Amino acid sequence: MRDQREYVRVWGADNVVRFPRSRWMREFAAPAASYPDTDLIPVNMSAVFTSFLTGRFGLFDDMDLRRGSGGTMQVVVVGAAPADPEATLFCFDTATGRIVMLGVKDGTLELVNASFKALSEFLFRFAQFVDEDTGRAGRARRAAVLRSKLSRVDPDAFADPGSWWSATFTQLEYRTH
Repeated sequence: MRDQREYVRVWGADNVVRFPRSRWMREFAAPAASYPDTDLIPVNMSAVFTSFLTGRFGLFDDMDLRRGSGGTMQVVVVGAAPADPEATLFCFDTATGRIVMLGVKDGTLELVNASFKALSEFLFRFAQFVDEDTGRAGRARRAAVLRSKLSRVDPDAFADPGSWWSATFTQLEYRTH
């Protein structure tokens, strides 16, 4: 378990925001093991994640999503895709602890990570990957190594070749310019 200082060092002191971890652990049914070890999330993570939300949806907004005859799913917004933060949200499933991506326009849901803890780990290691980048040469190989390591953390994140993380790493591994 890494301590909070390591997250701040990697994500940046001015690039983190606290989430109400202790309160959520008391109030939500999600298993304790699904929460990150720290109460911090990054604000801006290049092209993969942002928690800087200024539009229709705010950080930590609660939503009840209808699931057909399956009732509702309560989620909390924890971030968005930087390319279109109004249309693509990262949401914490308060019952299971999973992170799902909500396509706002059409109401689609896609698994991003099996837990909030896994998302935090992915973002931590992705930040290290970006910080250590020396340019295009070797990037594809380094991305493949990171994908392999992250697949051991959360195999479900890469199970679908069209998933958020699969698509992100495919771009890194095969980008030629």
